[in-house]
Formats: sequence, C-alpha cells, structure tokens
Amino acid sequence: MVRREWKDWRTHVTADERAVIESRIQPDEWYAMELFERLGLHILANVVGRETDSIRLWGRTQVQNILTFVPEVASANDPRESVMRFSNFFVSFFDFPALQLDAVDDSDALVVVDYGMSAAAEEAATWQTVGFFEELLAASGGRAVRANLASARWKGAAETRISLSWASRLAPSPKPLIAMPRVLLVDDEPLVARGLTRLLKGRAELTVAVSADDAIRLLETREFDAVVSDYVMPERDGLELLEEITRRWPAVRRVLHSGSLPPQAQAALAAGVAHQLVEKPATADTLMAAVGSR
Repeated sequence: MVRREWKDWRTHVTADERAVIESRIQPDEWYAMELFERLGLHILANVVGRETDSIRLWGRTQVQNILTFVPEVASANDPRESVMRFSNFFVSFFDFPALQLDAVDDSDALVVVDYGMSAAAEEAATWQTVGFFEELLAASGGRAVRANLASARWKGAAETRISLSWASRLAPSPKPLIAMPRVLLVDDEPLVARGLTRLLKGRAELTVAVSADDAIRLLETREFDAVVSDYVMPERDGLELLEEITRRWPAVRRVLHSGSLPPQAQAALAAGVAHQLVEKPATADTLMAAVGSR
C-alpha cells in the first residue's frame, strides 16, 4: 500500500522501514510490532488521511484475501462459527493476546482488542478490525450486520471492545434479476474506489469514474445497469449527478453512497432521484442489494 499510494515515501521513511517496504512479505516470518506500528502510522497519515471510513473499508477488503488462502475461516450460513474460527486463527499472527473473543451467541459477540500500540495506531488498527468483522459476518450469511466500538482505550475506557451483532435466521433475500450487473462507481478518492472494486470483484461488471463529468462521459458511450456515486466530489456533487442521470437515463438504477448523507438525500429518495441511500462503509451484500434489483 505504501509503494502504490504514497508517491514520495522514500524521502520520509527510515532505513529499516524501507527495507521491509521494498522486500516481499514472508508469511512465515515474524515482524517487529514497533516497525508494524510505524508503517501503520505512515499509511494512516499519508494514504488514508485518517479517515475512519477508508480504514474500515480496507479492513473489509481483506476478508476475501484471507479466504482465498484459508477458506475454512468462514463457515457458510453460520456467522457465530465464523467469529469463533477467525478468533482462533487470528492468535497465530501475534505472540500476545491482541484479540480475544469475550462472549458469543447466535446473534451477537463481544471482542476485546489490544494491539499494544500508541493511541493513534491502536485506533486505526481497531477500525480496520471492525471493518474486517463486518465483511466476515456478511460473507458467512449474516444479515443486518452491525460492528461498532463498545468502548475504546484511547477515549479513556479500561479496554477496547468491539460489539458485533447480526441476524442469521432471516429468510434469504430474493435473487436479483441481473446476475452480473454493469455498475459505474463514481468516487474521487482513488483508495476508496480501489477498495470498492476489490470488494465487489466477481459480483458485478465494474467501471470507475473519478468525477460527475467523467461519469456522464461514460454513460454517453456505454450501457450501465446501475450507478453508485459518492456525494462529496469536486465540481458537482453526487445528487447533482443522479439528477442528470434521472433525466437522461431513467432506467439506470441510482445509488447514493456516502459517509455523510446530506439533509436533502431523503427528499431525493422520495422524488425518485435516488433509488437507494447507502452509508459508507457498506458491506458487499448491502451494495449488491442496492444495485441488483429493479
């Protein structure tokens, strides 16, 4: 991530940091926690700009990477079992109790996190863990997934605790009419756009636009089933984009995807400018449900 997203990183890192960044990660090797923390702080400050939503999204995108190599971590249609399996798997990464499962039942769990780092690094690593659990639960058949902080040490609490909840016995959602929808993602943040692309890979035909004007140019030359647009963008915001799409391409499904939905979003929903309002960071299932049905 440092190499890809931070252009002038070589002038800001130490010799030992550079050695790790330029080398291939060895899965069987142990890396110093202090070095791990320093690299994490570089990413936090220079790549994601300390945005919680981006950190959570990054955590979500890691689920499929891990399941590619360790598919047994996720138990199909059994979120409770998946939480237990991942907790057991996670301890192999650290030689101290960085993550412990405090309680779990059929619809919720409580996880205690302590990476032993500085407050800023601990906060970032914890939000990444929150995002990871959100996607893991969804990938395991969980519905109405919620993962949030119950307490945080950097806010003065005795320990950091992540509260998880889900519904696993709901009737399955109806299958979308479009098996592989053609989706135009509109977001001016490259890191977020790449994270969404990884998150939805294999579930939709994806094209990325970096602005409203870029999106219009693509819509004029190609056919799409849905547009998923951020709200805050330069030149024109997401609602202005969806309004033009409503006029010119009314059959395209329109989704506003933002970490801070504007007050006028509900009015846009009622007026049919947007078919769905989705708060960042959303799970892959939530986004597919928003774009996959007519």
